[in-house]
Amino acid sequence: MLLLILLLSLISQVECGFIPKKYELSLTTLFDRNDEFNGEATIHVGVTGSVKEFDLKVSKDLNVQKVTFTQGNTVQRGRANSIIQPTQIKMNEKENKVHATLLSAITPESIKEEGFITVEYKGKIGKKDAKKGLYFSSNNADLETDLKNGNAIYLFPILEDVAAPLTLSVIAPYRTGVETNLKDGEHKSFAGSPSSLFSNNFNSGNEKMKISDLKLKINAPRALILQSS
Repeated sequence: MLLLILLLSLISQVECGFIPKKYELSLTTLFDRNDEFNGEATIHVGVTGSVKEFDLKVSKDLNVQKVTFTQGNTVQRGRANSIIQPTQIKMNEKENKVHATLLSAITPESIKEEGFITVEYKGKIGKKDAKKGLYFSSNNADLETDLKNGNAIYLFPILEDVAAPLTLSVIAPYRTGVETNLKDGEHKSFAGSPSSLFSNNFNSGNEKMKISDLKLKINAPRALILQSS
């Protein structure tokens, strides 16, 4: 009887967890001398069982600054009535993981209307042709990524690399070019600071995509050259 109870407990623990339902990814680069970028990953999730702790796969090379969980189980005036939970985070550099502990457990009922993880982080742009994270191209000006073969965690924190609807925003100076295999979206002035930046937005439409299948190149801003007649 005791063995059966232990087995049922183990099965219950295995089945409890977050399931990625949508990714919203954002990268900000200024193309300045600091060679840095800011990132924000929002992972909309479903949940099985009750979850109070979870792991994010993320390279030790990224500086994870904050992890929060937004939950809502009721609707008020057409919008989810949401609560934002902070988390305690601990980096496991050996395994390239961040362990996050919530103040209270997440259940299917608590995220009936919405539930998502938000990760704010910073990173350094890699040297020419580094092939990991966000790195300089062979011309030492443009930026590239290679997210295959486990490299996704060098640019984005992830739960699991499973296919889901995906959006990407690249926030950069005016006349920055962005190449990606996502569908083109809107391009508009950045609402934050500095206001001189532009937000280049893309999405996967009705298709689901793994983060590792995302292709991205950010071309450095080019000066507009007017030809005389």
